[in-house]
Amino acid sequence: MIALTLVVVQFFFASLAIVGRLVLPEIGAAPLVSIRILGAALALVLVQIVRRGPWITDPRTLLRLAASGLLGVTLNQSLFLYGLAHSTAVNATILVTTVPVFTVLGSLLLGLERPSPGKLAGIGLAAAGAIYLVGPDRLSLTPGVALGNLSILLGMMCYAGYFLILKPLLVRHDPLTVGTYVMLFASIGVSPLALPALSAPIHASPTAWWLAGYIVLGPTVAAYFLNLWALRRSSSNTVAAFVYLQPLLATVASPFVLPGEHLTTRTILAGLTIFSGLGLVLRAEAAEEKGRGGVRDWGVLSNPPPPQSSNGT
Repeated sequence: MIALTLVVVQFFFASLAIVGRLVLPEIGAAPLVSIRILGAALALVLVQIVRRGPWITDPRTLLRLAASGLLGVTLNQSLFLYGLAHSTAVNATILVTTVPVFTVLGSLLLGLERPSPGKLAGIGLAAAGAIYLVGPDRLSLTPGVALGNLSILLGMMCYAGYFLILKPLLVRHDPLTVGTYVMLFASIGVSPLALPALSAPIHASPTAWWLAGYIVLGPTVAAYFLNLWALRRSSSNTVAAFVYLQPLLATVASPFVLPGEHLTTRTILAGLTIFSGLGLVLRAEAAEEKGRGGVRDWGVLSNPPPPQSSNGT
């Protein structure tokens, strides 16, 4: 169930690249990012109000949630967008695959998780498949795109930090509540960009607005919620490893939506490699859980309390 959920998450994120290409010419990058984050925050807050909470009031928890929103959404999206404007699509696709690497390094340095050799081998194999799919020979390292590459890398580091900060919080709070606060703080962080971007009228077709609505509900609300749901039930390294599916799913789906896109033998071979790597990761995760007697690794909390439905921690 966790694996299927993470595949759905990456499908949503991969569809963002395709749908975004159709929407960006009419709405623009800055307005689209603003609409995406503000719309997701509004939708999640409304859901929380309808279900009557729970609400979080503990200052330390709120500070962590604010850091998660700024890292995983505001900075991640802004740095990636800026980097893409100064780099290439191929560079961006390859550099996105560094998220699991940064997540593993961060978890080791902070002592939160200790990935097994099998999990590391699976992450490496999936990474090789993703890089082969895009083609390392197409990676541009010219001076003109160096700043863009660095910006994308920083954005991926922020996303890895987002995973690591949120993992302990999901022990005590349900994913919908956590996701609501993450998007709420992210909307505050993006407001300096959103105010000028949305102050001017946007002339877009009804189709573009419908697709923008999909971006808010699918690749944002649903994807972030399902990712948090899976993160609560598995390690941050496992959740991050599924990022390797993004370029594969985008490549497979593109021929059905965008003209000039084709499915190749390279895509099939890369897909088999990526799925083999993820299979090793899931097998290692199951072995680790079995070795713990069915008790999941909760990182810094060795004996986690049950999730709370009331305020505070």
